[in-house]
Amino acid sequence: MAAADTKIVRGLTVFKNKSKAINKLLDLNNDPEIHGHKIWYSSFFIIDYLDANPPKLKSNIMEVGCGWGILSIYCAKVFKAQVTGVDADKHVFPFLKLHAKANGVKVKKSVSRYENLKRNTLAKQDLIVGGDICFWKELIDPLYKMINKALKAGVPRIIIADPGRSPFLKLAKRCAKNFNAELIEVKISEPKEKEGYLLIIKNSK
Repeated sequence: MAAADTKIVRGLTVFKNKSKAINKLLDLNNDPEIHGHKIWYSSFFIIDYLDANPPKLKSNIMEVGCGWGILSIYCAKVFKAQVTGVDADKHVFPFLKLHAKANGVKVKKSVSRYENLKRNTLAKQDLIVGGDICFWKELIDPLYKMINKALKAGVPRIIIADPGRSPFLKLAKRCAKNFNAELIEVKISEPKEKEGYLLIIKNSK
């Protein structure tokens, strides 16, 4: 692994998009199909929040729409969490595995759409997170149903981040109406200055 191929972001080793390792995976026909072709900044909104409001060490954490899994890897490395990365696109997982190995952690993988996650699987989680996962209006209902199912299964906390797309804001409004949900504005300075939102849903049971 050439140093020029990677950079350090929030203490994590991250491969540059044009690195040899990334290009090698792309050459093996691992080209992600559902926007999982890079790291999205909303993961860092959640990382900032978790630094200030950390989960208990060794918690069970699920990242939905994990993509390259930077948030999953951060939780595994910093909080010693047992993490499952979930994505509907199987082609993202070689990129997740590459980053997990570079950071000395392991992340379980699960190929699944939001609506197909089983209640008993959700029930095992202490925290569910997801960044940049509500970018189409068609994703609002599946995500809402997953959140509802997770809350009924007893998941204590769910955190979803987004730069402020219309589908996400509609999901947030629906969750605020029906659940113990809060929408807060956030911004980060690293790796770049970005602004966005966190939807924080706490189980009221």
